[in-house]
Amino acid sequence: MIASFFFLGQWQLHRAADLKASVKPVVDITEVPLSQIFEAGQKFSSTLSDRRVTLSGKYIANFYVINENVRSEVSLFKGDSGSILVLRGVGAPARLNESMTVAGRLTSPREESADLSSNAPGQLSRIDPVLIAGQFDRLINGYVTAYAESGPAPSSMKFTIAESAPLAIKKVPGFYWQHLLYVVLWWMLILTVIYLWVRTIRLERRIGMLA
Repeated sequence: MIASFFFLGQWQLHRAADLKASVKPVVDITEVPLSQIFEAGQKFSSTLSDRRVTLSGKYIANFYVINENVRSEVSLFKGDSGSILVLRGVGAPARLNESMTVAGRLTSPREESADLSSNAPGQLSRIDPVLIAGQFDRLINGYVTAYAESGPAPSSMKFTIAESAPLAIKKVPGFYWQHLLYVVLWWMLILTVIYLWVRTIRLERRIGMLA
């Protein structure tokens, strides 16, 4: 019983930590190199969505998508962990084969098509690496929504995605203090069990002495 109550309290403690992390603003989460958390061949996980990442490498191809009559530039960025599509925003195409550093949010592939009649060269119906799988190797699933880039020449892009990202969706049920109260409750039960255990032993000894 003591072990059970201890692990139940520890479970609630972990739930409280997970809840606190899940409602933390994405903007406050530290940027990490993409190669540390994701690479070519891996399946896109919901835990990766909206992670702030940095890319080091170079753009190797330019594409674009049209959504609601607005043309947005999408470029293929090649780094250490593979090649990934980057939504750069509205402006000029990326400068190819030049060393660049890009910062952005990791985003799952789009399932819906932005333009079903995309037949022009370089136009993508949606931002999905599946559409260019036959042209390039080591493609990383998903894409990066860029909010900053730096390189040998100043960027001429108008980034459409603000750096201050919205709050992440709370994925753990309950409330933070509720989980902490459960921790106190379960571990208080441990003290109760120990007290009753000691009291029972003392009573048995007294009965034995009287007998």
